[in-house]
Amino acid sequence: MKILLLPFIIVYRVYFALVFFLVLLILCPIFWILLLREENFTRVFKLKVFTARIILFFDFVWLNRKFEQPDLGEGPYVICANHASYLDIILMYRILPRKRFLFIGKSELLKWPIINIFFKKVDIAVNREKRSSGMRAIIRARNELKNGWSIVIFPEGGIPVDTPILAPFKNGAFTLAIDSEIPILPITIIDNWKLFNVYPFLTGPARPGVSRVIIHKPIPTVGMNKKDLINLRQRTFDMINGPLLEDNAKN
Repeated sequence: MKILLLPFIIVYRVYFALVFFLVLLILCPIFWILLLREENFTRVFKLKVFTARIILFFDFVWLNRKFEQPDLGEGPYVICANHASYLDIILMYRILPRKRFLFIGKSELLKWPIINIFFKKVDIAVNREKRSSGMRAIIRARNELKNGWSIVIFPEGGIPVDTPILAPFKNGAFTLAIDSEIPILPITIIDNWKLFNVYPFLTGPARPGVSRVIIHKPIPTVGMNKKDLINLRQRTFDMINGPLLEDNAKN
């Protein structure tokens, strides 16, 4: 069956990439002008939300989200989500369109054309091979939290090969949340690994469809210290992993 679907999968993957880069290319001049001044960064975020809407619309991906706590409040939050697809980054702007946030991501994104504009100016790039880069990223993230920006971190540290099975979480997000006394906001993205899987590069699963997302109740960190890090990390892992295990059991 997969062999019969393979031509459609390849065509959709190419189409998805074309839509993504074409939309960014068209809007790039507006982004470039806005990024000249730091006070425009909130406008940049709103434009990113608009851009995500367009990309997902033309790629025929729809969002179905569920809030465990309807009123999240203003924030900010350290937002932790599972990472199974490049689609996760685009979708995040549709999941929380009114909660302005920045991504912490790999410095490799600086090598991508067009995308590197955002990570140079707005989001936070980290070179994990350089300790100094990690420290600078943490310092900036703490400052942005104080300025009211939420921080999105994929605590797996990358996209696991065997999605949707979660990779062990790294400590960075939880250290940041405890040190800043900012709540963790766990998010489970259930379907993106089916809609646009990274592996294999050209023949991995890819199709239009509905992306189901669960925004869990925030986990407060006020009063926590380093001794609470492992429990906080495990609690977040279990909250994110629960819906994935439940969905896999049905299939």
